[in-house]
Amino acid sequence: MIPSSPKQSTSFSPFDNNSDPVFESPWEAKVFAIVNQLTSTHHYSWSEWTDQLAHEISAAERDAADNRSYYERWVSACEKLLIAKGLLDSQAIDEKVEVLLAERETDHTH
Repeated sequence: MIPSSPKQSTSFSPFDNNSDPVFESPWEAKVFAIVNQLTSTHHYSWSEWTDQLAHEISAAERDAADNRSYYERWVSACEKLLIAKGLLDSQAIDEKVEVLLAERETDHTH
């Protein structure tokens, strides 16, 4: 799970005027790429992905305290699908997130 970003926008669109993806941070582009790779390698279907993401967005809209960004919802949807498909368990995900966060603290390349 990615920590909440300080800048939140309710009107954020993940695409620009040319329908190209827009990312505020490098990790968002990585999430986008991972999700697309998982669907293209048939770990789950695109419709399973869109259903899970729609569920995440819908749940967030009902919860006024949910201030996660659009791509934080992508992370959550992806994690839930990976667990549901038996590809990873929550402990493995949490361990990987800890490693990635530690790397982010020491990696100064952008």
